[in-house]
Amino acid sequence: MDVVLFLAFLTTTLMFVAVPGPSVAFATAQALRNGPRAAYIAVAGDALGTMVHVAVAVGGLTVLIALSEKVLPVLQIVGGCFILFMAWQSFRQATHPKDNPPMKSDAGTFWAGFFACVTNPKAIVFFVALFPAFISPQHNVLLQGAVYGAVFIVLDAISILAYALLTRAAVKRATSRWLNVDILSGLGLTGVGIAMIVKGYRAIPSD
Repeated sequence: MDVVLFLAFLTTTLMFVAVPGPSVAFATAQALRNGPRAAYIAVAGDALGTMVHVAVAVGGLTVLIALSEKVLPVLQIVGGCFILFMAWQSFRQATHPKDNPPMKSDAGTFWAGFFACVTNPKAIVFFVALFPAFISPQHNVLLQGAVYGAVFIVLDAISILAYALLTRAAVKRATSRWLNVDILSGLGLTGVGIAMIVKGYRAIPSD
């Protein structure tokens, strides 16, 4: 493995994960409503989405990349609708806490985290345009891809969990007496869902 390229990749990745995106917003909303475990599950879904990006980048699957222009917008809209459904659940729980106990679907949280990652335009640009630049043709491409992918997943998970758990701790300490956590979570999920739907709609090919 080329040490210079690895260090360049590590630096770029640190800068990339330091900027919060849809995955951070989703995991934070889940942590606020359902606790740290939900954030961990969201991160697991995000990791699967990252694996998809790495597979596309390392494999050089140009056909899949071209196909993604038609498939990803649909996934964005579907994922956005599902996240809006989760937002509705949060608002419903806030208004009728006794009649509607919170629904904690691990599978739903996992796949919503996956959609938030795999349809993230910033991640797509990173893995399609930048990721291959760190691969040295003089070394094992698959091994480099596996190492880079593992490093990215670990650093990304640390970043997402840090944002989510620290935000949850701060919100619980500062606003637990006057702000309903379900409402705050619902607002966050609504923002993520609408953003994903709008991006997906705008990305649908016109032809």
